[in-house]
Amino acid sequence: MLRNLFSDVALAGRKRYLDLLRTYLREEPITPLPIRRLAAAHPETADAVFRKLLKKPGFTWSEHGEVLLRRRKPWYDESEPRPGVSVVGNRLSELLGAGRR
Repeated sequence: MLRNLFSDVALAGRKRYLDLLRTYLREEPITPLPIRRLAAAHPETADAVFRKLLKKPGFTWSEHGEVLLRRRKPWYDESEPRPGVSVVGNRLSELLGAGRR
């Protein structure tokens, strides 16, 4: 739904689309990364989407986006970043598998 919202600004007039974006901004378990990626992938519409969401006609992602994310998700910058995925080599994978027998 968020990809659709950023692809088609007309969807910003629909409450359920904006509510989902609000949830992404509000909920602590959701990192800022999806919002950053959407704004980067859709620079031509990001400003309009956030203007509608925040009711701030002067909002621009390039100028205000990071400030918004730091204000809504202060915990993210305060903690040490951790990888979401760990790469396990063949040998370690074999050793881990041997312990399951």
